[in-house]
Amino acid sequence: DIRAGLIKDPTAKGGIRYQIIEPTLSERDRKALDIIKKLLMTELSVSMGEIKSKREAEHRLGAKIEKMIKTYRLKIPKKNIAKIKYYAVRDFVHLGKIEALMRDHMIEEISCDGSNIPLYIWHREYESIPTNIMFKKDADLNNFARKLAYICGKHVSMADPIVDATLPDGSRINLTLGHEITKRGSTFTIRRFRADPITIIDLIKFGTVSIDIAAFMWYLAEKKSTMLIAGGTASGKTTALNALSTFIKPGQKVVSIEDTQELNLPHENWVPAVSRQTFTDTQIGEINQFDLLRAALRQRPDIIIVGETRGKEAYTLFQAMATGHGGFSSIHADSIDATLTRLTSSPMDVPKALIANSLDLVTLQLKIRVGNKSARRIIQVAEIDGIDEKTGQLKTNTVFRWNPTKDIHEFSGKSVVFEKIKERDGETDEKINYELTKRRVALEWMVKNNIREHRKVSENIMEYYENPERFYERKRIKI
Repeated sequence: DIRAGLIKDPTAKGGIRYQIIEPTLSERDRKALDIIKKLLMTELSVSMGEIKSKREAEHRLGAKIEKMIKTYRLKIPKKNIAKIKYYAVRDFVHLGKIEALMRDHMIEEISCDGSNIPLYIWHREYESIPTNIMFKKDADLNNFARKLAYICGKHVSMADPIVDATLPDGSRINLTLGHEITKRGSTFTIRRFRADPITIIDLIKFGTVSIDIAAFMWYLAEKKSTMLIAGGTASGKTTALNALSTFIKPGQKVVSIEDTQELNLPHENWVPAVSRQTFTDTQIGEINQFDLLRAALRQRPDIIIVGETRGKEAYTLFQAMATGHGGFSSIHADSIDATLTRLTSSPMDVPKALIANSLDLVTLQLKIRVGNKSARRIIQVAEIDGIDEKTGQLKTNTVFRWNPTKDIHEFSGKSVVFEKIKERDGETDEKINYELTKRRVALEWMVKNNIREHRKVSENIMEYYENPERFYERKRIKI
């Protein structure tokens, strides 16, 4: 039996350890397992196209092992064959020592800091916790790092020792090889992919965002406004960006640009573009976000989404937004001022005038503590309000701000973007307030009825767009 879970451990950080208990192997069993692994390495020859699922791979490998035991007359007691098969399948078909961690939906992140060091996890409830798993030898860890790179379709070597990639299940991975750049040995960090993505309804329930902010952003998304989601490491920027993208009107052409694909949109008219690295010094064949963005502009998109803005592609993105394309992106920064400073500094170098003319909104999302627990909150929602004539600095207007004492989001009472929409589209205050009310009702109804799955949330938003008045009249009665 394989058991995994949290145990009390006074010697561990925080008094908790994540323990994985696997079948015990005797020295004789270990030697037999080593022999079988070596035989499998030389004899196993199966085209990946022949295998339709991991279950089939497990079955085939198990049958092959039993055949090898008979063919080579390996003296393994019948009661121990199941153990041997478990470890062989774990290491050949699955992700070896970390497979049990990858199956626990409560684990957000898995990190290895080097050889002979316990792996750590980030648990949804208990945060950073050590495990009883470690790679004791450099060679074992190096081989595992190479295996992870291979599974992702990437190459890693001492000449090119850093890899950013995506595992087949969608999890994001960063790994390094050897001691040259990480002195304790090879490392890897896996940010788990959720098969059921976090939706805007989840974010409302978590308290990350209020219904008022969600309705506000929904309205702006429909109006093809331009928005940046700023935040620190692991603050939930990509999750928020993905949730925001579900508000895009069905039928609009969307092009997303990422280094590793993380966005998951429900739209049919969506082109997900991913950059490509090269393994040569000449950079021949490399396709970066700047290249993809230029190509995207030739495809006449209504909305452009850049997973993370951090380089020279920023200038092109802002030019596109200034010419009427809707645009969403995320950026690494811990305040609104820091966001604007990053945009106007190298390597982005976006002119302030271009930002003032093209960017509507910046939301700041941070990882903070609420009581004794870690939480994520949108701290501030600010609009770009032109350039101050005296100082030459960009002006901002805060629409919403998080009150840490009450743990609520408070509306300032003023929106610059609404004034732009009134001037551009001829809308009135009454019409805008009515549009926000319709969206609030839709969101409140989904929260009340626990409609939080990505597919169902998307279906309801699409149903809303088909006939907003009918949707509103039906749902407001049920709240």
